[in-house]
Amino acid sequence: MKLFTATPFAAKRLTAAGLVALALAGVSQAQAAESCPSTLRFADTGIEGSEELQRAYQGFVDELEARLGVTVEFFPVGNRTTAINALRFEQVDIVLAGPSEYVLMAERVEGTKPITAIVRPDYYSVFIAATDSGIESLEDLKGKHVAMKDHGSTTGHIMPSYMLHQAGLDIDRDLQITLLDGARMQALASGEVDAVGTGVRDFAPFAAQHGEDNYRIIERGQDMPGDPMVAGPHISGECVAEMQEAFMNDPDGLLQAILAPGARDKYIGAEMVLVDDSEYDMVRESYNLLGLND
Repeated sequence: MKLFTATPFAAKRLTAAGLVALALAGVSQAQAAESCPSTLRFADTGIEGSEELQRAYQGFVDELEARLGVTVEFFPVGNRTTAINALRFEQVDIVLAGPSEYVLMAERVEGTKPITAIVRPDYYSVFIAATDSGIESLEDLKGKHVAMKDHGSTTGHIMPSYMLHQAGLDIDRDLQITLLDGARMQALASGEVDAVGTGVRDFAPFAAQHGEDNYRIIERGQDMPGDPMVAGPHISGECVAEMQEAFMNDPDGLLQAILAPGARDKYIGAEMVLVDDSEYDMVRESYNLLGLND
């Protein structure tokens, strides 16, 4: 097989073509930067420290800088309250949040704008009970003791509570709910509680450890909407539109940049989409039910 070897003339042509491509890329980046601040500050509500934020998202930030032609800085927030205040006082520009955080941000900081959302696979709530417990449905949980995760957890508290309400149960009177966080699954295994309301991803490792025939899912919740990337109200609509275009031009490339460090495995198999705000109405209803909007 004859291999192609570039002649000096061909090399000059390739170099010229490369220079043209670089020049065009520079024009594209400059245009993108016109509507956005020269520096964008990025946060994730699930990460507290600067070092952890950088370790998890350096590749993603590098990709954003290349696509937008701006500088992107890390701004750790650590929780939803800090993130909301940072958006309100224009200390942060872009926040990656969960569905629950997005609902609160949109309600408490007028003018926040969703950019895109990362839709995770297997992101919904379930109720788990022992196979021999006699519990066949959510209605059977009346008078029972149920464990959930921690206060405000989307799939471990908010949505399980909503599912009980939808099933006609009064979550304050008809059953006992205890928030046990990391001890919730062990409480089910030891018989301290009758069932657990949690995210579906907790079931497989639990069943593998304690016997796949001994426990089962008695109810499955709705698929959750994606984790939105939210821009603060001080970021113009034009900038948001250009970010959306840059993100959706190659969404898989951005997701791979997030996955590469191995710190955000929850996004394995995820997809990036534009946000449909109505998909978050069930989260809003859940917040009203639990009084978390106060």
